[in-house]
Amino acid sequence: MNISKEKKITLIHSIVWAVLMLVLAFLIKGNEQTNIIFIFMVGGWYISHASILKQAKVKKSDSENTKTSIMCCL
Repeated sequence: MNISKEKKITLIHSIVWAVLMLVLAFLIKGNEQTNIIFIFMVGGWYISHASILKQAKVKKSDSENTKTSIMCCL
């Protein structure tokens, strides 16, 4: 089973964020601002995940554009 590079990066990214959230939850256990910190952590994951997907999409479209431009110039 082959996993594409983009999917592998997003999977690793999500696992790292999950580990960070679990560690932070353990460290701030009993803190009054736990819910707010958790919301910011989920927001941080979402923003970084969206930027990774956007970069992968741009890179994919750039590689497709270079292939067509090479054909046009020949």
